[in-house]
Amino acid sequence: MPLKTKVNVCFYSRDIYEKERFVQWATKSDVVHCGIMLTVDNLSVVLASDKSHNAKFINSESFHSKVMSPKYIIYLGERDVSIKQLETFMGNNYIGDTRSIIFWWFIGRYLFPSYQPKSCALLTSQMLRVCGLNIQDHISPHTLLKELQDATNNYRRSSRSR
Repeated sequence: MPLKTKVNVCFYSRDIYEKERFVQWATKSDVVHCGIMLTVDNLSVVLASDKSHNAKFINSESFHSKVMSPKYIIYLGERDVSIKQLETFMGNNYIGDTRSIIFWWFIGRYLFPSYQPKSCALLTSQMLRVCGLNIQDHISPHTLLKELQDATNNYRRSSRSR
């Protein structure tokens, strides 16, 4: 049964790998990764997606201390959703690949507009819709960040994500 769950989206910046610096240059944004963070009672988990493993929820405190800390956290309120519900939606075969995202950024989005490579931003966008938010599909974390910032800064609350 879904519980009242605090829904946040974390956005990360780092430039320790060449591909991350390339993504920052191409998108003109320091944000290179994102993931939904859910908090129920005192348990907080964050979505971890990488090319080396299937996307999964892990303890957010552990992820933020050992892997990377969020640069931005956007709070989207409480929703009636369960972590199990989102794990079921995600399935067992969601592995993103930076090369396919780079291809999409420079070529694919123009020649193949319906092509959507698996990415952290796309999975996060889809999960936010499961949580009841009206969010567009995003391939790049920086465009998702912009939509969410615009939504939370809009004092009339007339944006798409509310």
